[in-house]
Amino acid sequence: MKTPNYSTRSAILLLIVSLFCSAFVTGQAMGAEPRSAHAAATSQAPARLIIRRMPNLGVNVIVQLWIDGQQTAPLGYARDYEGVLTPGRHVLAVLATRSRSPIPWEMSLNAQSGQTYIFTAGGSSSGNVVLYSGGL
Repeated sequence: MKTPNYSTRSAILLLIVSLFCSAFVTGQAMGAEPRSAHAAATSQAPARLIIRRMPNLGVNVIVQLWIDGQQTAPLGYARDYEGVLTPGRHVLAVLATRSRSPIPWEMSLNAQSGQTYIFTAGGSSSGNVVLYSGGL
C-alpha cells in the first residue's frame, strides 16, 4: 500500500475543512429568518424629546407631563425633561398644578427616527400651560 505524501494529506485536509465550513455557512443562511417590516421598524433609532419649563410660570407651579396617556414627569421650577420616543405617533399632554382647566393641553407628535424634538412648556393667554415648538 502506498502512503500519501505530505502535500496529498494537506490537500485532503484542506478539502475536508472547506467542505465543512461551506456546509456550516449554508446551514446558517438557510436557518436565518428574513427581517420583517416590524423588525426593521423596531431597530430604528429612537427620537429624542426635550421639554423645557419656562421659569416665569412661578416657583410653586409644577407642570405635569404625560406621554401617550402615561404620567411621565413633574417639571418643577428650573427643571427640564429629556427622554426618548419610539418612532411613530405620540400624544404629549401638559397640565400645571394651578391651571384654570382640569383638562390637560394635548398635542400629537409624529416622531421620526433619530430626530430631536424640543418644546417649551409655557403659559398661554387662556391661563393654561401649552407646549411651544423650540427651546427657550
